[in-house]
Amino acid sequence: MRVQSSALVALTALGLSLAACDQGVAEPASAGASAPAAASGQGADTAGAEAFVRALFAAYGDTPGSTGPEDPWSAGTQALLDADGEEAGGIGYLEADPICDCQDWDRLRVTSLAVASTGADSADAVVAFAMGDDGKITHETLKLVREGKAWKVDDIVYGEGHSMVGEPPLKQGVAASTAAMLAEDARGQ
Repeated sequence: MRVQSSALVALTALGLSLAACDQGVAEPASAGASAPAAASGQGADTAGAEAFVRALFAAYGDTPGSTGPEDPWSAGTQALLDADGEEAGGIGYLEADPICDCQDWDRLRVTSLAVASTGADSADAVVAFAMGDDGKITHETLKLVREGKAWKVDDIVYGEGHSMVGEPPLKQGVAASTAAMLAEDARGQ
């Protein structure tokens, strides 16, 4: 029997609240799309956001020694992932890497990327990528936030070709998973 902490319950409730606020789905990018200029008045550094996403996906390429950005998740998303993994006693909601939609990768290549500002410190990166020889294109939208000077992935909305298409965005799914485990623990006590 696990002991529930009020902090974990509060964190889960906060995650559910935050995830419920952001359930929009972006359209998949068309092949060859480039990053649009930031909308006037919004001012997010879309060039910096695009560089972050390109570096993130470069870690899944075949270049030896390629590494992505350290700590790619926003603080809030990392806390949700940690709480879910802790409650599950290991692997929680996620059974695969949510960035590449894979457990292993082979010749991952970004086929299109479009970054649009959604606020002063936020942007959406609509990404299409393929792996291996099958050519299957996977679409996802990375909801990005700038924390300090670094861009971070705050959420993922799954698109066409993704194994999680039809599922809620990452944060909402992780928070619901943790809440379900906590409820099961409460029933079992």
